[in-house]
Amino acid sequence: MRVVRVPATSANLGGAFDCAALALDLHLEVVPALRPEPGLEVTCSGPEGASIPTDSSNLVLRGISRAAAWSGTPVPGLRLQIVSEIPVGVGLGSSAAAIVAGLLIGLQFSLALPDDATLIGLAAEVEGHPDNVAAAYRGGLVVSAPTSFPGPVLSRKAQIPSDLDFIVAIPELSLPTAEARQAVPDRFSRADAVHNLQRTALLVASAFSGDFDLRPEFFADRWHQTQRAALLPGVAECLSLQHPDLLGVFLSGAGPAVLAVSRRSAPAIADLLLGRFRSMGVGSRALILKADNTGARGRLDRAEAR
Repeated sequence: MRVVRVPATSANLGGAFDCAALALDLHLEVVPALRPEPGLEVTCSGPEGASIPTDSSNLVLRGISRAAAWSGTPVPGLRLQIVSEIPVGVGLGSSAAAIVAGLLIGLQFSLALPDDATLIGLAAEVEGHPDNVAAAYRGGLVVSAPTSFPGPVLSRKAQIPSDLDFIVAIPELSLPTAEARQAVPDRFSRADAVHNLQRTALLVASAFSGDFDLRPEFFADRWHQTQRAALLPGVAECLSLQHPDLLGVFLSGAGPAVLAVSRRSAPAIADLLLGRFRSMGVGSRALILKADNTGARGRLDRAEAR
């Protein structure tokens, strides 16, 4: 059986709410092995392994079950060793990585393989939205949209330059995704909608032109960041950060992590973000990452489908 490795992701990218995400070089790896007994046995390790459940709530298992239901092929007894570098519950796509990994493991027993739009749609069905799972599967910066829900998800990918640094500040705070979703208004003014559409268009145009000539204004948002920042001490202060080498700063997914982009001065920007949290009495830690342009490893092509 193939080992599956899936990257972390950061979604929303400021104003591109539920539309875009990028993949980062932290990974969840699943090593599957057949076992003679029926059922699925899970063990977890790695820097973030202790945060991953090993019971039926495990999202790798849910991904395997969804793949089996789609293909109509039963999954034999498996032993799964999950090794994770992705922090759980901070807005770095740990759930999306687990779901995509489970789907890819479950599909190793299928007689047919879904196309990319269908596979991402299956993952989005389990996750609840497509942006993180699309980037986890494809890598790079991915924009996505479901054709229906549940149903296939259309997506397009831009390669992220290797000279970009992604500085992630992770505070010692928690904001459950359900609570974060409730903070987002049901309606927006026309002015706020146009504001976000303009900046999302600039961000996407910059990415797909190949130059990634980013500006902090591309990440300015009026739909969700202010509302969520009100629940997270220090986040508003991070989002207002200014530095001559800062290309953008935004809430990573639903938070509480904040992500900044730069080509230079990443350690200095990391220190400034940590200082903003510290000024509000919040402990935090920082990671300086690169993009992952490959996406999920361990994918099968159609010629390999049994």
